[in-house]
Amino acid sequence: MVKIAVASKNPVKINACKKAFSEYFEDVEVLAFSVPSNVSPQPMSLEETYKGAVNRAKNLKKEVKDADFYLGLESGIMKINDNFALAGGVVAIIDKKDRLSFALTPYFPLPKKVMDELNKGKELGDVMKEMIKRDVKQKEGAIGVFSRGKVTREDLFVPAIISALLPFLNEELYFG
Repeated sequence: MVKIAVASKNPVKINACKKAFSEYFEDVEVLAFSVPSNVSPQPMSLEETYKGAVNRAKNLKKEVKDADFYLGLESGIMKINDNFALAGGVVAIIDKKDRLSFALTPYFPLPKKVMDELNKGKELGDVMKEMIKRDVKQKEGAIGVFSRGKVTREDLFVPAIISALLPFLNEELYFG
């Protein structure tokens, strides 16, 4: 059995981990924990999002000693300029040997109206809730709303988790 510790209690992130790891391992156990990212609640740069994902994985590894993999999944914003921004996420995986890998989800454009609210210090999930009058943070996410249900937040995280897992599946090429 492969034991995966995830630094999130969000069902979307937990399900994405189960789905991704089940592609490569027959027996998968996913354990969910809440640990700090040590970055702002709404990361506003790719660098801060990356840092949050890595911090979550490292903080989780300090707390949980018996997992095979420790995952930090952090959603954030990547500003291109004052008028354009993208939303997406970073996945960081640390294994028992303290080896780190990471990957990005696809990033998608945000409407200026949403960006204006994010610039006031709000989180994307809260902005979406205000705009559409329902919570999407632990469901389809903003991408689910903008894609009209064709792509969900889970859909974005699964390939990113698989991508971050590649070095561990090909140790001789990446770590040899």
